[in-house]
Amino acid sequence: MPNSICDFCSSPNVTWVYPARTFAAYIFEGIVGESVGDWAACPICHSLIESGRQTELAERSLVTLLERQPEMKSAERELRTHIRSFHTMFFQNRVGSAITIG
Repeated sequence: MPNSICDFCSSPNVTWVYPARTFAAYIFEGIVGESVGDWAACPICHSLIESGRQTELAERSLVTLLERQPEMKSAERELRTHIRSFHTMFFQNRVGSAITIG
């Protein structure tokens, strides 16, 4: 998985892949955004997933997003809701155990 980033926090240190079905992540004004296949994870996000700490996973995702995009801070509450929703869909569409790649 060259040039991958963590699908949860965008870390470039991807060491795990979670097999997942493709699913519609959102529909906005008739446009469907899909999550296509497997999700990549860094060691920290992998640890949060494996230990069932979904709230912490969502917060990590939000914090790292806002660090990269500080202009989005005013939408923090809405972003948190969307991130939790995306993660819920990931867990519903996950089809196997994590596979180490690094």
